[in-house]
Amino acid sequence: MGARGLTDLSVERGLLSEGFDFVIGVDEVGRGALAGPVSVGVAVFDLRTLTAAEVPDGIHDSKQLSARTRQEATDRVRTWATAAAVGSTSPGELDDIGMTMALNLAGRRAMLEVLTGLGPTPVLPERTMVLLDGRHDWLSAPLTLDCLGIFGDCAELELPPVRTVIKGDGCVPTIAAASIVAKVRRDEAMIALATDHPHYGWESNVGYGTAKHRQGIVDFGLSIHHRRSFRLHAVSEAKEGVS
Repeated sequence: MGARGLTDLSVERGLLSEGFDFVIGVDEVGRGALAGPVSVGVAVFDLRTLTAAEVPDGIHDSKQLSARTRQEATDRVRTWATAAAVGSTSPGELDDIGMTMALNLAGRRAMLEVLTGLGPTPVLPERTMVLLDGRHDWLSAPLTLDCLGIFGDCAELELPPVRTVIKGDGCVPTIAAASIVAKVRRDEAMIALATDHPHYGWESNVGYGTAKHRQGIVDFGLSIHHRRSFRLHAVSEAKEGVS
């Protein structure tokens, strides 16, 4: 992939022709990590403004970009988008409510952050469509009773309609924009945590299950930032021969 990145706004143009005024690209990062938050990026665009101009250089699936290119791209996204934000769910919250609801909560937190920037009333613009990366719509999944105490004000947020786009972060610029801001924010958080938790290699693996990270769990046990619902105790107990 060259520096130009994604350029095709046909999905977004289609939404405009359907009568929508705004689109919100949404993507998650950190779902498969062993430690740290799961984070969701959202990028809001006025469709008429969006489709009247070219996509900035370097907008692509965040996994396809180097760390430096991602940082440069996130600066472009925040200038290009009407608004952009990242919400996160802590490992403890994830352990309590499960991955689907953790993604839902992180997405709602990101939406509320966007709304705070758009004005005093927490209502998303009418005629807005969410484009969500992936096959499964976890963003508008019905809330379970055990979530309500954790979700707080996020439980009351009325979400726009959602359309899922399989591998959308690699072909839809507005979703790619969300993937970039989410990846940069979460990576920064994990690199900062690595200073106080140097045994796991988070400065390079940002919480994913590399050999160094797993060995760190065996040698030093779990930190407060590990996801215990992932049964990581089995990794640390393996040193003692416990199954």
